[in-house]
Amino acid sequence: MANLLSALSEKMARVARKEIKSQTTSTKRAAVRYRHDIADLKRQVAKLVKRLAQVEKHQPKALTAPPELVETARFRADSVRSHRAKLGLSAAKYAQLVGVSDLSIYKWEAGKSRPRKAQLAKFLAVRGLGKREVLQRLGMAEPNAAGADKAAAKPRNKRGTFAQTAAEFILSLVKSRKATTTGQINAAWKKARRGGNADNTLYLLVGAKTLKRVKLKGERGSRYSIA
Repeated sequence: MANLLSALSEKMARVARKEIKSQTTSTKRAAVRYRHDIADLKRQVAKLVKRLAQVEKHQPKALTAPPELVETARFRADSVRSHRAKLGLSAAKYAQLVGVSDLSIYKWEAGKSRPRKAQLAKFLAVRGLGKREVLQRLGMAEPNAAGADKAAAKPRNKRGTFAQTAAEFILSLVKSRKATTTGQINAAWKKARRGGNADNTLYLLVGAKTLKRVKLKGERGSRYSIA
């Protein structure tokens, strides 16, 4: 009887070990497979993060006017229409530039609605951009102006992406005292091959109390200094 119980116990132990081994083997295989899958996912995430960083690096910075300027600015429907016409943009492209919907632009121009504070800040900031910078932000080639054939005969350096925003460019001039008057700043602006002129950006910086402006005596323009 004792031998029978011992044999039965050994048999049960063997069956149990065999069952446990089969179960743990499949679990170990699944764990190895999951580790490989997790490693693949980590590599994919690392690649996506790297690509996102590259895209963000080349993506133009979102523009917004200072809160102080937004509080004091007056909005007019005709200012939207005239600025869009000046840039030669469709409502869809202008909406993309400002960062609002096409419908918002149509309603603003028709006087059916007014921009909220956040939208007004974007619109005021966009007004300070030159045509070249606007086209660059939209990824559009600048259309040929009148007399383009004559201009094409003269070699021109290709203009790359600006390392500084319009505001940063002007502030660097004023801080270094390389250009402090309206005429000097606009001359440096043209030399840097920025579109339009610096007047709109100067207006924004003065409105935001980043720059101080003093009228020049006996001549046109003003002198600017850091506020």
